[in-house]
Amino acid sequence: MNCRIVQDLLPLYHDGVCSQESRTAVEEHLTGCEACRRMLADMDAPLPAAAEKQAENDAAVVEKIAREWRRLWRRALLTGTVVVLVLCLGGFAFWYSVTQCAVPMDSGDYAYLNTCVLESGEICVDVGLNRACRNCMYYETDESGGVHLCILRPPLRLNIFLNAYEKMFPFDLAAARWKFDPRDFSSVEPENVYFGVGEDSILLWSKEAGYAVPAATETEEAFWNDWSPGHVF
Repeated sequence: MNCRIVQDLLPLYHDGVCSQESRTAVEEHLTGCEACRRMLADMDAPLPAAAEKQAENDAAVVEKIAREWRRLWRRALLTGTVVVLVLCLGGFAFWYSVTQCAVPMDSGDYAYLNTCVLESGEICVDVGLNRACRNCMYYETDESGGVHLCILRPPLRLNIFLNAYEKMFPFDLAAARWKFDPRDFSSVEPENVYFGVGEDSILLWSKEAGYAVPAATETEEAFWNDWSPGHVF
């Protein structure tokens, strides 16, 4: 059987609709004819339009995946940015509350409190602080004309922001000392002088009754006469 006849039969052979005799003859010819075998193989190749359509479909799938990836990436970037901002704001708020804000200490912050009055009339206050304070003493006046001596501390009782000097000491206890004449606070003599504020206030001196603290012992008199005013140390 020559190539021309076989090539006419190849479509029927390819689709499996030729007779058994024709199939046998075509297969015998294909064993020795490279051109006809190549023509049969070309029948299995996709049509150009189908291949182009498949390529378009593949490109659409790739573009859809790329769009979805970009959407997820933008969402992740936005979420990460929000999380970082929240953490930064939270860290700043924590740092500010611990290092910049302060509230008056109460009796729970004192390890001890000793008071006395010198022969000169000066009142001496010696306070042991259980926690790091703001190294700041101040006076607060109430509505009745009373003056309150106060020490500030952070709202959160933490010692993580101690300065280099404070870190030299292996203990938390610090001392705060005052020596003052209650009659010399201002041009107007106060009605009362207290240590602390609120329910923890301790009366030190009143205009009406005088001193409410014990007289200094000889040891205390000698100590306080040699002591120079300062802040928490």
